[in-house]
Amino acid sequence: MKGPSTFYSLLLLSLLLSPDPRAASILPPSTSCCTQLYRKPLSDKLLRKVIRVELQEADGDCHLQAFVLHLARRSICIHPQNRSLSRWFEHQERRLGTLPNLNLGKMC
Repeated sequence: MKGPSTFYSLLLLSLLLSPDPRAASILPPSTSCCTQLYRKPLSDKLLRKVIRVELQEADGDCHLQAFVLHLARRSICIHPQNRSLSRWFEHQERRLGTLPNLNLGKMC
């Protein structure tokens, strides 16, 4: 098992000696993509806890289009055609005059 240990030693050494740690990064940054979508109706209690909403496009690294609801301690991937989410968007638009903090940029 001399091969893998040598590789990790050299990788660690290059990270420690590099003036810019990002320059020494050999591996690509990790991407967080939705792999499963929640399709059931969303409770009002859950929707009140939403801090931010992002749209995940189905291109690049991510293969599913989804709305990602960010709560205080977790994120939930919602199917784009979820009716309760659509109604919540409409309610927020009427209430606030605009959509909630909706980041429609690519997540991936």
